[in-house]
Amino acid sequence: MLEWNGDELALDISLLEQVRAARINFSDRVCAASASADEKHLAQLRSEPTYLMAEFLYSMKVFGISTAEDIERFADLHNDYVVSLTRDPAKLQRLGLSQDRALASMFTADTKPRLIQNWADKSGAIDQSNLARFLVAVMSSETCRKTLIDFETAGFMQRTRSPYGTMVVWSTGKIEEIFGEMLRNLRLSLQELKIL
Repeated sequence: MLEWNGDELALDISLLEQVRAARINFSDRVCAASASADEKHLAQLRSEPTYLMAEFLYSMKVFGISTAEDIERFADLHNDYVVSLTRDPAKLQRLGLSQDRALASMFTADTKPRLIQNWADKSGAIDQSNLARFLVAVMSSETCRKTLIDFETAGFMQRTRSPYGTMVVWSTGKIEEIFGEMLRNLRLSLQELKIL
C-alpha cells in the first residue's frame, strides 16, 4: 500500500524530478552530438524511439554480446520470450501486440543464420529487420527503420546494403556512451540526494 505521508512523497517527487531531468539531459546530449543540426531531424532524435533504441544498444553492450555465439544465444532467449508471450494473451494485449506479430518476430531457420553470419562478419552488424525483431515489444518495424535512418544521419549508426538486398546496420558507439553517461549521472545524483 502506498504511503501518502510527506517524507515519502517528497522522496518520490525528488526521484521523478531526477528521472525527468536525466531524460531531458539525454535528449540534449543526443542532439548536441548529432552530425545534423536540421530541426526536423533533431525533433526526431528527441522522440521516445531514440531513447528505446539507445537503451537496447547500451544493454547489448553491457551484457557483452560481442561474438556470433553471443548473438545466437540472445536470439534463442528472444525466441523463448516470444513463446512465453504467446502463452499470455493479457501480456500481449498490454504490449499492444497481436499473436501473429509476436510470432513473426521469432528467429527462424531462414533468419537466424543471416543474423549470425552478419555478426560473424562484423561484430555488432545486424540486419535491420532482425534488429526490429528484437525490438518488437517496444516499436514497430517501420519505427525501427526510421529511427535507424535518424541514427545514421546523426552519426550514431552506419548502414549498408548487403549483397542479398538487406540493410545491415552497426553502431558507432556514440549513442551507447551518451546513454551510459546519463545512467551513471542519474545514479550518482540519486545517491547524493539519498534517494537510493
